[in-house]
Amino acid sequence: MAATDILSRIAVSFNERVENQTSETPDPFTRDIGGDFRQNQPYISGHFQVWFKLPDKLFELMNTSTAVTWLHSTCENFTPHSTTTNFGDLTGPGQVGASFPTNKTITREFTLAFREYQNLPILRILKTWNSIYDDFLGVSPLKGYEFIPVNYKGICVVVNTKPVGASMEPLEPADVEEVYVYRGVMPKSVPTDALAADQTANDFIQYSVPFSFDGAPLTSSDGSWVIDYCLTHINSLGTYQMTYDKFVQGIS
Repeated sequence: MAATDILSRIAVSFNERVENQTSETPDPFTRDIGGDFRQNQPYISGHFQVWFKLPDKLFELMNTSTAVTWLHSTCENFTPHSTTTNFGDLTGPGQVGASFPTNKTITREFTLAFREYQNLPILRILKTWNSIYDDFLGVSPLKGYEFIPVNYKGICVVVNTKPVGASMEPLEPADVEEVYVYRGVMPKSVPTDALAADQTANDFIQYSVPFSFDGAPLTSSDGSWVIDYCLTHINSLGTYQMTYDKFVQGIS
């Protein structure tokens, strides 16, 4: 039976991915996790993959598959959204008080950083996505019946992985730490100011781009099907053995 409420979904996810995978804790008093007999270790950050579904209408004049590959292969940093529980205070005599949760706020923004390359492919992709309004006319190039979210919003999938997998074979669920499926995605800015030039300083360019999204992202806590959905798209990029094949190409 599928879990429907949030408590059930999180519990099922915890049981499947923690309880049933022998994820032992450090020693309770010493916090020690050393030894060759251990079946867990600290989480290692920095290993992630991204995939975009770009809005077809805005990108109908561009090769969407190529654009998705550029975004995937140049993304070097991911900062997820944050969630805050808001509290209301009741104050009594002498400022004696108590706090009670009133609601929850999701920032509805995540950030990705992309490395730019010659001919500025990333900047051109971001400009295309932000072309919902013409810079000179101030109105949209979309027709009236086309000015709807399906034509300018997209999907972004982010998969945080263990430092294994994807070297020679596609990613599998066991390689995954967490996933995020953001829907209603749009870049909030075009970082043209990052191209500031100074002839006394030469460096690479990395764009830090905030993205807006709708609602709340799907994560691994929403069911194993979310992980399967994410891996289907990430693995469709098919880059796992490309580096090795190119390295040995021409060697006899």
